[in-house]
Amino acid sequence: MKAKKDGGFFERIQGKIHPVAVDNYYGPKLLKSCDSLPYLVKVLKAHVVMLAERDIIPKKAAGQLLTALSEIGSHQLELDPTLEDLYINLENYLVKQVGPETSGFMPVARSRNDVESTMWRIELREKLLRLAQSVLAVITTINDRAEETKESLMPGYTYGQQAQPVTMGHYLSGISAVLLRDVERIFDCINRFNYCPLGAAALAGTSYPIDRGFTASLLGFAGVLEHTQDAVAAADYMLEASGAAVICINTLTRFAEDIIRWCSNEVAFASLPDSLIDSSSIMPQKRNPVIVATVRSYGRLIAGKFAGICAASSVGFEASRDVTVAFDDVLESVNLTYNMSQSMQVCIKELSFDLEAMEQALKIGFSNTTEIADTLVKEGKIPFRTAHQVVGGAVAELHYQRKGPEDFTFDLLNDWCRKITGSPLPVDKERIELAFDFKVGVDRRNCIGGPAAAEVERMIEKQRNKARNLQETARQLLNKWETADIELRERAGRLIG
Repeated sequence: MKAKKDGGFFERIQGKIHPVAVDNYYGPKLLKSCDSLPYLVKVLKAHVVMLAERDIIPKKAAGQLLTALSEIGSHQLELDPTLEDLYINLENYLVKQVGPETSGFMPVARSRNDVESTMWRIELREKLLRLAQSVLAVITTINDRAEETKESLMPGYTYGQQAQPVTMGHYLSGISAVLLRDVERIFDCINRFNYCPLGAAALAGTSYPIDRGFTASLLGFAGVLEHTQDAVAAADYMLEASGAAVICINTLTRFAEDIIRWCSNEVAFASLPDSLIDSSSIMPQKRNPVIVATVRSYGRLIAGKFAGICAASSVGFEASRDVTVAFDDVLESVNLTYNMSQSMQVCIKELSFDLEAMEQALKIGFSNTTEIADTLVKEGKIPFRTAHQVVGGAVAELHYQRKGPEDFTFDLLNDWCRKITGSPLPVDKERIELAFDFKVGVDRRNCIGGPAAAEVERMIEKQRNKARNLQETARQLLNKWETADIELRERAGRLIG
C-alpha cells in the first residue's frame, strides 16, 4: 500500500515551514537538541519492543524499526530544520529506511508529547547524577584540604569584619557540609521525577492495550507517572532540577567569592598557580583569579535563567511550547553547574595557603575579645552583658585612639572593669592573658560543630562517611539504568532476530 503524499495539516507542513521560523527558532533549536538524539532513540526502542511483545504491532515490522533505530548510532543523522524537531526528523528517517507502511506502526499508542517528556527525564536524570558525582569529588578534595588545615588559625568574618578566630579546616568543612546537602537535594530531585510518562500520549492516554509499567522498566524508571495529563504537562521536575543546580552553584559561588578575597594583595591568605590565573595586558604585576571568578559569574547568570524557567513553567496545565523552550535552559543550568564544579575542584586542590599570613591577620583585629568576655563570665562569675560592656569599653577606647590589639592590656581592661562595676577584674592577669591566645580560644570551642581541631576532625570523618553513602546511592542508580539498558538491547535484539 502506497502512502499518500497529501493528508492533514501534519503532512502538509512538513518541509514547508516558513524560513523566518526555520532561521529564528527551528534551526537553532535543532542544533541545541542534537545531543538529545540518543535519548529519543532509546525511548522509541522501548515503545516498539513493548508494542511487539504485547502483539499490538507485527513483530516483523517491529524488528525492521528496531534495526533502523539501532543503526542511527553508527552514522550521522542528517537533520532538516524544516521538519521542526528531532522527533519529526527521526520519523522522516524511518520512512526512508523501512518505508511508509512499516514506519507507520511506530507512532501507535503514543504522541510526541509523552515521548519528549520521557526522553527529557532520562537525559535530565543522567546529567543530574553526573553533577552529583562531580560535587562529591569536590567534597572529597575540600575534606582533604580541611584535614590538612584543621589547626591553621585564621580570622572568621561577619560583614567583612574580623569576628572570632577559627581555622581554615573549620571553614572548609563548613563548605563541605553545605555541598553534601546540595548532593542530597539532587538525589531527592531524581527520585521524585524518575517516573515514566510514556503511554500518556497527547494527554488522555490510549485505547490500545499497552503496558506502561513494562516500558518504564525497560527505561530504568522507578515506575509509571500515572496521570496522563500530568505526564505531559508537568513542569515541576524541570523547576526542581534547575533549582537544585542553582542552589549548588550558589554554594560554589560563595566559596569562590571568599577565594577571590583570600587572593587579594591586602589579605594574601592564598594564591593560585599560574595555570589557574590570568594576567593583564597592561599591568605586569596582575595575578587575577579569573577561573574562580568565572564560577561566580556563571552562578549569577544561572540564577537569572532560573527566573526565566519559573516564568515559562507558569503556563496552563498542558503540554506547551514555553516548557519545550525552557528545557534548554534547564539542561544548560545543570551542565554549567557541572562544568563549574569541575573547575572548582582543581582550584581547591591547587590553592596554596599562606598559614603565616592567616595567623598574622588575627593580630589586626580584636577577634579574641569574645574569649576574654567569656573568661570573665566563666571564671569571674559576672553576667555576660556586664563582661561584654567591660571588654567593649576597652575596645572602643582603643578604636577611637586609633590603637590596635597590641595596646589591649590587662591594666586597660581592669580600668574599664572599675568604671563599669566599681570593682577590679575578678580574674587574675595570668588567666586574662591566656584568653588573649588565639589558639586557646579556638581549642576551647570544642562544642558540637566548633573550630577545635578534634571537633573539625570528627566532622570531616562524618562528612566522608556521608559522601561514601551518597556515592553508593549513585552507583546503585547507575547500575539500575545500565541493567535496564541491557534488557532493552536484549529484547530488541530478539525482535531484530
